[in-house]
Amino acid sequence: MSTLKRFRFTLALGSIAIIASLLGFLGGSGRASSVRLTAQDSIAVSEGVLANLRAERIAKPKRALELKSLSDRSLGGSSELVDSALRARMNRVLEELSLSDASVGTSAAVIQGTPARSEFAKGSLKKLREEPDFGEIQATVAASGRYDQMLQLLYRLASEPWLHRIDMIRFDPKSSGDRVGLTVRLTTIFIVGSQQSAELMRDGDPVVGFAPYTALAGSNPFLIPMPPPIVVAKNGAAPTVPPTPATNPLTADVATATSTNSGFPYGTWKLTGVVRGPTGDEAFLRCADGSALQLAPGQAVGDLVFRSVEYDLAEFESSGVRVRVRIGDNLSQRSPIGQ
Repeated sequence: MSTLKRFRFTLALGSIAIIASLLGFLGGSGRASSVRLTAQDSIAVSEGVLANLRAERIAKPKRALELKSLSDRSLGGSSELVDSALRARMNRVLEELSLSDASVGTSAAVIQGTPARSEFAKGSLKKLREEPDFGEIQATVAASGRYDQMLQLLYRLASEPWLHRIDMIRFDPKSSGDRVGLTVRLTTIFIVGSQQSAELMRDGDPVVGFAPYTALAGSNPFLIPMPPPIVVAKNGAAPTVPPTPATNPLTADVATATSTNSGFPYGTWKLTGVVRGPTGDEAFLRCADGSALQLAPGQAVGDLVFRSVEYDLAEFESSGVRVRVRIGDNLSQRSPIGQ
């Protein structure tokens, strides 16, 4: 065998020995096995858990402050305290507005459980499943008085500093609309077992806060104008009723188009509300004598056929002429669309 062949043979044997030794080392140490890969995955999961715990620990003081802020804006830490404070504060508002025909009612507290209930299924965490998260108490305030008083009451309830949500508002005009009933249903929440730092105080003077709404309070949309007086003629002549003055200069043009019911007392019917809901458009009318109408599209009052609703307007049609009436106006104050 030549020297070159012996060298190549020796090199090949050496390479095989080195590769075999390396494979044996890797196999013996577990570095090339599935055990090592599994261990690496487990380490990565543990590192992620530790990182989350660290983030939670850092965020804990901030969340504690947020919870403290919520508890300080509630009326107490138990259903008894909240119920008592809720009634006291709302009765104080009613007294300040001089509303004697008023009442306050509250419902039983509803305690809400934790939304993370499924996370506390094992071991010592199971006791956390039954811990309350927060409580809710619903209250109803009912009062009647002048329209401006009812708006002030609504403003005062909405601007109270304690945590609450207004669920329902209902106005109920009485008689000719000079007095209006108001019913407000609201809900407040509280954190069970929490302690308040100080009593909640209103920011600013409520009279000053209501000032931007004074003009709105001065225009009662439920007030029905009194019918014109009957003038008794002398010498036994038949009594006459003076025509209702047209406050809108376009009214005369509309009256020309409505000849079949020209004597209908449009001035005594007032548009008090419009609704656009899932069942269609509706218009609500009240007469000076206290009667009311609820119109669906296609229904008429006099010669005016109700067609649709647009913002705070109701659209009617008479003899092919489309007219509109704004909430708070009577039907004699209608104006043609497009003019």
